[in-house]
Amino acid sequence: MKKLILIIDDDPNYTSDIKLLLKKSFNTISAETIREAMALIQSESPNLILLDLMLRNGESGLSAIDLIKMEDENMPIIMVTDYSSVETAIKAIKKGAYNYVSKTSKIADLVIQINKAIEHRGMVLGATALNEYVDRDFKDIIGESQIMKMLKEQIKLFADNNSTLLIYGESGTGKELVTRHIHKQSSRADKPFIAVNCAAIPKDLLESELFGHEKGAFTGAHSRKLGKFEQASDGTLFLDEIGELDQKAQVTLLRVLQEKEFNRVGGSSLIKTDARIIAATNRKLEDLVRSGVFREDLYYRLEILKIDVPPLRERKNDIPMLVKHFVKVASQEAKVPIKNFAEESLDLFTEYDWPGNIRELYNFIMRAVVMSQFSDEILLNIPDRQKLGDSNFLYSADTSMESWQDMIDERKKAADKASRQVEKYFINEILKKYNNNITFASNRLGIDRTTLHKTIKRVKDDNKQ
Repeated sequence: MKKLILIIDDDPNYTSDIKLLLKKSFNTISAETIREAMALIQSESPNLILLDLMLRNGESGLSAIDLIKMEDENMPIIMVTDYSSVETAIKAIKKGAYNYVSKTSKIADLVIQINKAIEHRGMVLGATALNEYVDRDFKDIIGESQIMKMLKEQIKLFADNNSTLLIYGESGTGKELVTRHIHKQSSRADKPFIAVNCAAIPKDLLESELFGHEKGAFTGAHSRKLGKFEQASDGTLFLDEIGELDQKAQVTLLRVLQEKEFNRVGGSSLIKTDARIIAATNRKLEDLVRSGVFREDLYYRLEILKIDVPPLRERKNDIPMLVKHFVKVASQEAKVPIKNFAEESLDLFTEYDWPGNIRELYNFIMRAVVMSQFSDEILLNIPDRQKLGDSNFLYSADTSMESWQDMIDERKKAADKASRQVEKYFINEILKKYNNNITFASNRLGIDRTTLHKTIKRVKDDNKQ
């Protein structure tokens, strides 16, 4: 889809020539005055403005920059004039112009500047994408299990297909990560990637967030705002938690998907969109359709292509690889040396079902890395071991309890058992760390050798029971 260029110049001969020269690469419109230009900016939403320094009746292009930026602060402006000077260039750029060229510049050079300005705008708008932690910490799709190999093949297969894609997956499985990889492997990779969490936006603001609004469209709309569709431009728009859209937003979204155009809130001009739509949900949309919560026609429009992101419990063979990767990431984040988990901890990881999936695993490892800064290995505290199902730390209730006093007595026994488990775990780790050197260990712990010997004997006696 060609970008639209607005030429603001009072010389009809130059305007006619430049339109002809740009025709192959861009669509163009023109205005001779600032007033005409502002009306076109509001009605046509150009992608870039070529602005003459000196206009009719003494109007200055420099003063027009302020008005344009009030209407659209991200609008790229290239100043074009015969009266070129470094001083004027500096003034224009300080006011917000992207660059400054002479009217005698070669058309090839001008096209390069226009493309650079539009690309820069896309980068600025793309920087508003949500959940950047996914892109920062989880750049790679980790896993070599059969189900993950199939997922990677689907990503390659669907990357350059422009059809709408629906991604299913439980919370924390990495649906946005999958979407980012689809975007990066597509021909749109150098275009904006915009992520929207539909569940995080208040319903009365959702249309404004998705489609933007005009100045004065509602109370508080002090200037024009571009919506996520416009920010995505011809890149990728990721609509997470699509099942949370209310009926009104569903109707509007359906029309946009069908017609590839929309209006800003409070606006009357149609804006074309070439963004690829990828939606995601952790809910079964078929169930929402049957219950009347989600529109059936929108559901079929979204699920042209489909990807299921597997939960972690269905790919447990990938857990050791994920743990190794996340330990490295967490250590860099916490600025501590990279260490390994004890072997027994890795066994617990693969036995646990991880209901929070990849996100839960990463958070778990980050906590363990931070808490183990002063040990040689990454150790798990008792609550974490209990969570992973370590039987050495789980309390089995006495079913013979029948009175309040029985409960109090049993609670004391459980507390004593838990404290002895702490003691046992601590002593085993200390002896391992100091190679069974009692003197050295007691000195480092700040206790006398006799106390440490008694504690070790008590632990050994407990093991015999």
